[in-house]
Amino acid sequence: MVRWLLFGLVVSVFQPVVDAPGKLWQHKLFQALIGLLFGAVCAVVFTLAENRFNTPRVSWKSWLLVVMTWLLVKVAFVSILAIADAQ
Repeated sequence: MVRWLLFGLVVSVFQPVVDAPGKLWQHKLFQALIGLLFGAVCAVVFTLAENRFNTPRVSWKSWLLVVMTWLLVKVAFVSILAIADAQ
């Protein structure tokens, strides 16, 4: 859980802010919150997938599940943010 949260936080906070330079800290706070939410969702999805599909804890399957979890959750987050931004 901690690794996913840190990953989500670091990756989101180091993205550039291009919309409003005067409100930098508000954007960084929003990015941090979205990153933490992303990490929490990834942690839950990965744990469920690991417990369901990789009970013997084979290393290559774990890494495959890490990549697939990141991809699935990233697509879901980008889709939700795009729909929310369009409205």
